[in-house]
Amino acid sequence: MSGGKFYRSEALEDFARTQVDYILGKNPEKMSYVVGFGERYPEEVHHMGVSIMRAMVGGPDKLDGFNDLRSNYNYTEPTLAGNSGLVPALVALSQNATPNGMIDHNTIFYSVQLP
Repeated sequence: MSGGKFYRSEALEDFARTQVDYILGKNPEKMSYVVGFGERYPEEVHHMGVSIMRAMVGGPDKLDGFNDLRSNYNYTEPTLAGNSGLVPALVALSQNATPNGMIDHNTIFYSVQLP
C-alpha cells in the first residue's frame, strides 16, 4: 500500500526491476552507478577507501546528469544509506535466478569481510 493505494506484487517487482536496471546502466548516461560493474562506471569515487571493489555511488542529479569528480561527493560518494536499499532489491530480484529459486537469507552475507 502506498498513499492509500494498493499495488499488485508484480507491479512493484516491475518497478523495482526498472530502478535496478537504471542503477546498473540502463539510463541516459549509459553508466552503471555501481563501482566496478559494467563497461562504464564511476572512477573518481569520493571515499577514504577508494579501492572499494563494488558500491553504489550517489548517482545522477534530477536531470540524469552525472559529474564523475572525486571532489563532488553528491555524485560520487558511496554511503551505507544509499546502498542499503540496493542490496535487498538485488536479493529479491535474484530469487528466480537461483537454481532452486531461493536464496538462503541466513548465510547470504557470510563471505562479507568485516573490518
